[in-house]
Formats: sequence, structure tokens, C-alpha cells
Amino acid sequence: MSTVQVDAINESTTNAGVTVDGVLIKDGQVDGVDVSTLSVDTNGLVKLTSATASNSSELVFDNFVDTSLYSYYEIRCLNIVGATNSKTFRITFRQGGASGSDLNGTYLGMQWASYGNTAVSGFDSNFSQTNMGDVTNALPNSAGAGTHSSIVHYFPSDGTHGGTSYWAQIIGKDVNNNSQARIRARHLDSLTAATGARFHMESGNITSGEVIIYGVKK
Repeated sequence: MSTVQVDAINESTTNAGVTVDGVLIKDGQVDGVDVSTLSVDTNGLVKLTSATASNSSELVFDNFVDTSLYSYYEIRCLNIVGATNSKTFRITFRQGGASGSDLNGTYLGMQWASYGNTAVSGFDSNFSQTNMGDVTNALPNSAGAGTHSSIVHYFPSDGTHGGTSYWAQIIGKDVNNNSQARIRARHLDSLTAATGARFHMESGNITSGEVIIYGVKK
């Protein structure tokens, strides 16, 4: 075995980059990925993108799906507050890569809830939503009373297998001041490849909050 020690490797052809064992290193990217923007935690999560709402009509994330690298996606929705009282925070699947558009259809719904301050719990079944799915309860439009956080597990169709679905774990207060834990799931029975996601309120803007998307490494 031989060892080569150098301070720098320069490309011999301008703007061509350098290929090492089949991997192209060029202009701060490794195989076309800007590795300076990525972070990996001990659970194999790779931070792909994020956005912070500031009275935003929506937060759109197109073209983050890469089925060759990630098995599914963990989306953290933090401290979401809507501008309009008693509205839910929602997700709509996206298609078409960088030139994305909504992936519309019937989002079949399943969910379970339990309340911390009232003796109510149970399952909802046999319902659907059109062109989107709820993530949260109906939220108050006050940061103190209604700040909401959740984790959304997103399973996009690759265009060949199954449909596109998510299940969300949420906790927080609803518009009636109930402390509630809930698991929500939605499924779109379509083979169209999903390549992104769009977050929005039922109506009105997103006053504040952050959405962070991680890929779960294969």
C-alpha cells in the first residue's frame, strides 16, 4: 500500500473538477451536492432544507426527494402560529421536481387523539380531504395559547410503488384550549412520484414558525 501526501490537488482542465475513485469534487460540491449545507445526526438524519415563516402565505419545498439516498423524510414543524383563528396547519404533496406543482386528489384520513385536561380520547375513521391533509388541530392565532409543534413522517411515492402518505405526531393546545396529543395519517392512492411538499394554513397566512426537513439515510 502506498500513501500520497499533498497539500492540494488542482484540476488539470479548468472548471472540470477532480474525480477521485469515481466521485467528482468540484466547486465546493461532491457529486453535485453542496456538502457545506448538510448536517448528519446520530440517527442518520441529513438536514436537507428549512424555512421560517414571517406572515407567509405558504412554505414550499420542491425537489428535496431523492429515493437513491433516503428511505423517507422527517419533517419538524416548530412553533407554528396562524394569522387566522381556528384554522388548521396543512400539507399538500408536490410533484414535478424543481418545477413543482401540487399533487392533487383524495387524501384518505386516519387519526387518533387523547386530551390531557378532559376525559376525551378516541379514533376517527372513514373520511377524506381534497388536495391536502391536516397536520394540526384548529389553532388559536396567539403564540402564547396556540403555538404548535409536530413531527411529520413523509413517505413519497417513487412513481412505481404504492402511493404517497404521511403520519404526524402532534402535541399542543387547540382553539378550545384543550391540551391534546394526536396522531394523524393521510394517504394519496396515486403512483405519481412525489418530489416535495407545501405547507399552508387552512386559510390565512402563517404568522410564524419553522419547518425543517431531514432525509433519513438508507
